[in-house]
Amino acid sequence: MTVPAHFRQQADQCRTLGSPFTARLLDLAADRIDAGAAWASPLNHWAGDPRADALALRLAGALHRAMLDGDAELAECYAARQIDAARMDAALLRHGPLLARYLQSAPQTNDPQRSAILLGGFLQIASLTRPLPLDVCEIGASAGLNQCWFRYAYDFGAWRWGDTARAPLTLHADWHGPPPPDATSRVRYSTACDLAPIDARNPEDRQRLLSYIWADQPERQERVRRALDFAAREGICAARAGAGDFVVQALQKRQAGAAFVLCHSIVWQYIDPAEQQRIAGLMEATGNTAAPDAPLAWLRFESGAAKDGGELTLTLWPGGKTQQLAVADYHGRWVRWAAPSD
Repeated sequence: MTVPAHFRQQADQCRTLGSPFTARLLDLAADRIDAGAAWASPLNHWAGDPRADALALRLAGALHRAMLDGDAELAECYAARQIDAARMDAALLRHGPLLARYLQSAPQTNDPQRSAILLGGFLQIASLTRPLPLDVCEIGASAGLNQCWFRYAYDFGAWRWGDTARAPLTLHADWHGPPPPDATSRVRYSTACDLAPIDARNPEDRQRLLSYIWADQPERQERVRRALDFAAREGICAARAGAGDFVVQALQKRQAGAAFVLCHSIVWQYIDPAEQQRIAGLMEATGNTAAPDAPLAWLRFESGAAKDGGELTLTLWPGGKTQQLAVADYHGRWVRWAAPSD
């Protein structure tokens, strides 16, 4: 796939996910790349796969970051939800070092709204392993905002979970299908890792994370800011570690008396295939020795065969049974539950 084709494909996805301004921005960027804009040289000579590297989101993040950092001309464009070729070219040339920095690393998103998808999976695990508590290990956790899933409250219309009076956030989503099992989900401990963790207390880290949220989604911006504030107050953060090494360490510390849960959301595509095989092998080998008083669960929300969203999948040992629990919007706006309630 060519770089401009990737940008246009990502623009279509932005439109589908409710971000028409970001879509127009990426379409315009594709046109400017085709036209040989001066700032586009590093993109035209991109050595990797632009789609796998999320190249369009790297550029969108750089532009949004420049606006967040105080670029007045870009702020006018973003407020009006309009940008033309001349202003885009000028901004990307003006912020060349920032663009170069953003092109060198993968985008990071850590919307706590993903917890509205994962919650059903945690309740399913709690129901199947009751009365055991959960020991949760998350990989690719960024700022660790979804580590706090059991601290949030949820309102799905037909059913609710958590204490809205005490929770730092109440998450809403359109729920389709029956509710998940009505189980008490106790978390004994929660730990997480990321190759480049975001520190909620660090202003530079916060700004970087916010820059990757599409600018025409202010509700997401506000939700992430509130979750970052909570994480900063509570000292919540992810350890700096590779996924495979972290899973090895977490499994070595695993103890009876709880269900161990490995979880992740929209991170698998960024993990090297050899590392993916390593993690899968570790889970399989450990699962084959799992006992009823120390079950092992693998909960993941990742891209799959579904055409309209990601798939929430659970593998549980002893037994190693895998089932698809739900299909959900990538931004957590809706969840279509498919698993039996018990």
